[in-house]
Amino acid sequence: MERRLRALDVARRAGAEALLASNPSTVAWLTGFAAEVDSGPSPFSLPPFALLAGDDVPILIVSDDDAEAAAATGCDVRSYRGFSVEPLDPVGGARRALAGVAGRRRAAVEAGALPAALAADLDWIAVDAELARARAVKDSDELPLIRAAIELCDAGQQEARLRAEPGLTELELWAFVRGAIESAAGSRTPILADLVAGPRTAEVGGAPEPRIMAEGELVLCDLVPRRAGYWGDSCATFALGEPSADAIALHRQVSDRLAQVLEAVRPGAVAGDLDAFAREGLDYPHHSGHGLGCDWHEEPRIVPGSETVLEAGMVVAFEPGFYEGTEGVRVEQVVLVTADGCEILSGHGLEL
Repeated sequence: MERRLRALDVARRAGAEALLASNPSTVAWLTGFAAEVDSGPSPFSLPPFALLAGDDVPILIVSDDDAEAAAATGCDVRSYRGFSVEPLDPVGGARRALAGVAGRRRAAVEAGALPAALAADLDWIAVDAELARARAVKDSDELPLIRAAIELCDAGQQEARLRAEPGLTELELWAFVRGAIESAAGSRTPILADLVAGPRTAEVGGAPEPRIMAEGELVLCDLVPRRAGYWGDSCATFALGEPSADAIALHRQVSDRLAQVLEAVRPGAVAGDLDAFAREGLDYPHHSGHGLGCDWHEEPRIVPGSETVLEAGMVVAFEPGFYEGTEGVRVEQVVLVTADGCEILSGHGLEL
């Protein structure tokens, strides 16, 4: 794959003979193996590792609980004992498996995600930033996976608008939204989300609560599901019934600015310049956008002062907002940077 060659090039330019990926999202990017993320850190295993050297297929190092799924990627799998009635030793198991394949080669690593217990056994050099940049431009086989994840966003946003009504709680609405996403996916789906209504929209975001929604309130719905190792992203703000005049004006201002920013997206555009343009006349404390792929927030970051230059093949979510008083608005669309502009990948509605 082209991305494996790019990753090896990063390692070789750093003076290493191999690349050891330890961030689960980078492992997914290189191998297609998407580790479980819903349950958080496992007591039975370490996150997966992928060793890439030369023209050989990557070597995946996982617990035996994940060995079958890892083997389905076509990679060479080396496993160690995971869930067991025996004493747990995931660090020792991973260390022994890694020692059997790493040898004495100097490895380029993601130091920020490499356990210290394993780093002590390796001759390594950090390439975190360089590898993050290499992941920013998507290969052609990644784009259908990102589109498929965004389809889940669209399904969730459609369900939110269909089900939202005064008298329903945020949590009750969330149950409908999550159900629609998982029905569309055909499986249990990792999802990050902001789902807030009324005065809570002025707080930028948050998890749904058992708060009853009322007529005329705004609902801010930001959905970030993962499908087959790739993340989608979306945000819409809509009204329950008739919105206030202030809400209408605020929503129009933010939506117009999003459309103007997307018109400015093209290869050569500087991330910091796009961020500054997005913020003109608006007030929000977060980024104006971010890359999307095997991580739900990756390069390029559309933030103040960023000198990153957009390239064709990057996938970027843009999300300006405005939060004041008792109401807040955020709208978001994901785009693919093309040779002469961008293609909007998001299909959800942005109307108030």
